[in-house]
Amino acid sequence: MSDAGPVEDVINECDKPMTEAEPVPTLSIIDDYEQIAEKELAPLEEETVETKVFHWNIENYKDLPERVQGPVFEVGGHKWNILLFPRGNNQNELLSVYLEYAELRENPSPDVYACAQFVIALSPPSDPTRFVSQISHRRFCSEETDWGFTRFMDLRRIYQGDAQTGTAPFIENDSLRISVIVRVIADETGVLWHNFINYDSKKMTGYVGMKNQGATCYMNSLFQSLYCTNYFRKAVYQIPTENDDPNNSIALALQRLFYNLQFNNNSVGTTELTRSFGWTSSDAFMQHDVQEFNRVLQDALEAKMKDTPADGAIKKLFLGKMKSYIKCINVDYESSRSEDYYDIQLNVKGCKNLEESFKDYIAEETLEGDNKYMAEGHGLQDAKKGVIFENFPPVLHLQLKRFEYDMMRDTMIKINDRHEFPLEIDLEPFLDSNADRSQPHKYALHGVLVHSGDLSGGHYFAFVKPTKDGRWLRFDDDRVTPATLKEVLEENYGGEPLNGFGMGRPAPRVYKRFTNAYMLVYIRESMRDEILGDVSENDIPPHLIKRIEEERLAREKRNRERAEQHLYMRVVLATDESFEANTGFDFVRLDDRFRVEDTHVQVLRVRKDQTYGEFMQELADNTGVQMGHFRLWLLVNRQNRTIRPDQPLPIIQEELELTMEKMQEKYVTDSQNTLRLYMETAKTIEDGVGVFPPPSTTTGQSVLVFIKLFDPKAQSIRGVGHVYAPCNGKVSSITEELNMIAGFEPETTLRLFEEIKPTMIEEMDQSITFNDAEIQDGDIICMQQQLSDDEIITLKEQGLYPTVPEYMDYQNNKLNVLFVPRDKDPNGEVALEMHRNTKYDDVSAKLAEKINADPEKIQFFVPNTTTIDEPRHPYARDPNDTLESMLYTQRLGRPFVNGKLFYEVLDVSLAELESKRLIKVTTCIPTLKDGQTSKLWISKQARITDLLKELQIGSNPNVRVFEAINNRFHREFMSTDALSQVSDSHAAQLYIEPIPEEERNMGDEDFFIRVFHFQHNQHRTHSVPFKFLVRKDEPFEETKKRLQARTGMADKEWSKVKFSIVSQYSAAPIDEDDYKLSDHQFNREDSLGLEHIDRTKTNRTGFEKGLSIRA
Repeated sequence: MSDAGPVEDVINECDKPMTEAEPVPTLSIIDDYEQIAEKELAPLEEETVETKVFHWNIENYKDLPERVQGPVFEVGGHKWNILLFPRGNNQNELLSVYLEYAELRENPSPDVYACAQFVIALSPPSDPTRFVSQISHRRFCSEETDWGFTRFMDLRRIYQGDAQTGTAPFIENDSLRISVIVRVIADETGVLWHNFINYDSKKMTGYVGMKNQGATCYMNSLFQSLYCTNYFRKAVYQIPTENDDPNNSIALALQRLFYNLQFNNNSVGTTELTRSFGWTSSDAFMQHDVQEFNRVLQDALEAKMKDTPADGAIKKLFLGKMKSYIKCINVDYESSRSEDYYDIQLNVKGCKNLEESFKDYIAEETLEGDNKYMAEGHGLQDAKKGVIFENFPPVLHLQLKRFEYDMMRDTMIKINDRHEFPLEIDLEPFLDSNADRSQPHKYALHGVLVHSGDLSGGHYFAFVKPTKDGRWLRFDDDRVTPATLKEVLEENYGGEPLNGFGMGRPAPRVYKRFTNAYMLVYIRESMRDEILGDVSENDIPPHLIKRIEEERLAREKRNRERAEQHLYMRVVLATDESFEANTGFDFVRLDDRFRVEDTHVQVLRVRKDQTYGEFMQELADNTGVQMGHFRLWLLVNRQNRTIRPDQPLPIIQEELELTMEKMQEKYVTDSQNTLRLYMETAKTIEDGVGVFPPPSTTTGQSVLVFIKLFDPKAQSIRGVGHVYAPCNGKVSSITEELNMIAGFEPETTLRLFEEIKPTMIEEMDQSITFNDAEIQDGDIICMQQQLSDDEIITLKEQGLYPTVPEYMDYQNNKLNVLFVPRDKDPNGEVALEMHRNTKYDDVSAKLAEKINADPEKIQFFVPNTTTIDEPRHPYARDPNDTLESMLYTQRLGRPFVNGKLFYEVLDVSLAELESKRLIKVTTCIPTLKDGQTSKLWISKQARITDLLKELQIGSNPNVRVFEAINNRFHREFMSTDALSQVSDSHAAQLYIEPIPEEERNMGDEDFFIRVFHFQHNQHRTHSVPFKFLVRKDEPFEETKKRLQARTGMADKEWSKVKFSIVSQYSAAPIDEDDYKLSDHQFNREDSLGLEHIDRTKTNRTGFEKGLSIRA
């Protein structure tokens, strides 16, 4: 704190002012301080180290300085003093007084701190029962050495008293008593009342947190739990990833995450990991179900572990078995099947604790009366139906069902009921009688994953006990803190809090009743040593350590360079090798990023204060070319947007002494911004000095011309060197030298072209002079052998370009196009390079040749304009369209060199397609669950009866053809209806089903309704909807039997179906078996809803986005 004093005041939820002590006049601040402390200081769960009172009797009060420290006293092994501002701190109306942590004056270490509750009281020397006090609490440390009250009391009351109440002044004979009661609190976790400024998770706990990308706290909490399951971590490290890309490999990204969690000192990012999932940044802002995320992740890892040393590790850790059974009561018959599980979903609602949830899970259901079981060979029998566990895995993931669908409210809700879970649990009572009991089934709590909030939003964090005998830790995104058992257990049971909020721990982010456990991790006690065994560097793949260490060193280097960036400048250096490596346009290829691997130039980091002479010497040392054997040319941007050497820089003493910064200022234009140089090496050395012709601008005798060689057969062009051409000599005068450079016979006839710019390649008249041809320093001449007419024809027949202008035109207009199957099968992806003016049919032919298909049957689809990863509508064939026009919409008219088209190989030609349409129809026989989907190309003029003939159903009057949209019954078709009436929307589906016999015997008062399936809420529709006959006065118990027969659902699945009448805005549940549907006045929008889990997982609507992780 500065000399000005603290600015904190009583505006703190835990600071509490006291009035004068009239309500308890018998209490004395001197004699009764223990009672005052007990009454006014909030009780805490933490242990009290010591409580003491100190009195500072001040005399000559008016003579005190502006800021004064009272005598030092000791409480709880810590030294304290009162800090007083007699005339106010930064104001002059109120007394300011604070408790100061004097211990830090002797030991100013950041590790020294104390937690204390305190009462500061002011009283007149003659009457200790008349006092004014205020109370607070604080964690005193090097960042907050004092805490108290800037506005403790009005100075006028201290000096003059209060005439209205008749109270006397507090100062008597210029004397005043200030007392402080201090209660020092034991800090079990080390973070009591911590402000977390400069908090070091690694130092405090040995662990680091994970950064939240937006809504990835659910993922962070799960990964911390898996990281602390050391056997799992070791298994992940065993997956071979030496050649993997972390952006595409989940295994490598997870290995890197675990390594960083183990060895980093700060919180770890997860962007690389989610990128390996195939997620975009928007995916990171979507919260997903943790159970689903965990299973999808484990599936992906299991696939990656197959046939590796880690194969089977997931199953060994998390796989258990349970048995579903139906056992007859009166006959000896049992039907059962074993099922694998990786986690167990347990009910919270109606269960007080974990043991009750397990009992509820294995509770038997009696099948009797109308619900008897049809036992093979025994007929209908009374039976017991249930599940029992055959074994439990070493690591048990328990999903507590905190989120459920409320039929009355027609929405998902969070169950915040109290549900207790123990530190240890014996699961043997829940095992099958035939289960292996050779090992005990006692489990110890290892992790508690917590959700704080409600359905609309919230926060996830985790409590984990990483070691068998260690302490519990709270993993809350980027922060890891020690935790108490109460935080782990009591505060996450849910329900109403047992006690009101005190000052013991930092207040949770939301009210406690909405903070509760949703997932528990238990480890079999007998295997804890194996599962939690230490992970050493020997368990980590050497390539991973090497890769991460190299990245760390590179990162540190970048940071150093960034810190020193203002001292350096960038110089781009091109050499003859740079030109000769150029297989495209211009002298060398440069862009704003100067990508060395693409341009073959050197990007030098040069100190600004280095002289030009020193720079030249450094070049000589680095290239092995002696000083005086080379000179540097300035590379400039010409008006036609090409880059060429322009003029040699003078090698004179005045220039050599200039700094590189001055050289840049002198020779570089504002638009260029970077000093760019060409290093010319002398071809002739005389007396140890390189011989360079003078520049054409000085003497007009010769020009420096760069030469490219075009090979028509190889379809390549490259730089081959440079020559000095005589300004007044004919262009043909250099052909002999050019033939020598190219390795041709001396008499070879050449064609020469000047590369003016990419779109202007002109043949040179070899009979005129270089002056007349307007050739200047830095110009480029492309040469090729003269071809015969037959050679030209042969090259064109092969689809090759015979001359420089034709080849360069192709290079300037070529497009790299990725053709992707419409179903996005990566095995069908084809990358092709084509001219932007390639006609539609030629594009089809080139693709057809690659995929061995009929070009007449290839249909193209343009990508979606918002995301090119999804196909949009088919591209209408037009033989006059070019590839450029097919790709035009992808960039909205902007130039591009890459594109994407989706394609599909049809069963019919595009010509036939124009007269036909693709119909996707599902035939449901005998029940709606037995669907077989067919795709048919059928005439656009056809009728429904034609469709039935194609399916070999004929004009059967006993079948119904109907259309569903978003899994809801939309309309029924007559056999004479035109097929054009069938929707082509992706949300629409055509079905054919046999008309039930009951409909042919329909009564006069019977009527039809629409039935659909949904999960949790009526927008999450799935499965096949249908038209259903309602019989007059039929009890719902009988209606359900007809509904089950129609759907084809098995008894077990059907027993979990809930029923409701769904209108446009509400859903009314049907709970009574004697309810009669015929009594309900159905409106046009009303339907019968069957609520059950979607087993198809293929009919997600636009209201939700599925969770996926790239394998």
